[in-house]
This record gives sequence, structure tokens and C-alpha cells, in this order.
Amino acid sequence: MKAKVRHMVAFTLIHPKDSPEAKKFIEDSARILGSIPYAAEFIQCYEVSPKNNYDYGFSFDFMTEEDYDRYNNDPVHLDYVEQYWKKQVSAFFEMDLCEL
Repeated sequence: MKAKVRHMVAFTLIHPKDSPEAKKFIEDSARILGSIPYAAEFIQCYEVSPKNNYDYGFSFDFMTEEDYDRYNNDPVHLDYVEQYWKKQVSAFFEMDLCEL
């Protein structure tokens, strides 16, 4: 079964790319976000193209729109956004796509 919702976010941190602080953010994000059970797949990426100004990306696949909603409202996710994302991400672009 294919994922119903693909949630993707490209972002840049307040820390220099590949710095110890950036690596810690990525590691902490994997640990925290990966512990939330609703995503069928969670992928962390880095940008290789000069076509945009973002350095990193996360991609999540959700099998149902309900799983996507549960993830967004999960207390662990909400705490992550407040304690990590809002404090360390300087810019981002988010997309939530459903296959046609």
C-alpha cells in the first residue's frame, strides 16, 4: 500500500551547515521524531543542489490522513516544535502532498 500523505520540509538551521550543533539537531530530531509511531517512513536528507537556500530536509510518509493528523497533534511532536524547531530553524518550506 502506498502512503496517503507525504509530509516534506526543507530547512536551514541557525547553526552553520555540518557544524557540531547542526549534527546534534539532526541526531536529536531522528531520535525524537522517529519515536512517534504514526509515520510509515521518516527520512532525513541534505541538499546537494544550489537551486535553493535550504540545507536539510525531512520526509515522512503517512498511510492515512488520520495518521498524519495524529502525528501533528502528538504531544512529542508538539514539544519538539517548541523546544527544537522554533529555536534552531532559521527558515523552512513545508509541503504536504497526496498522490493523485
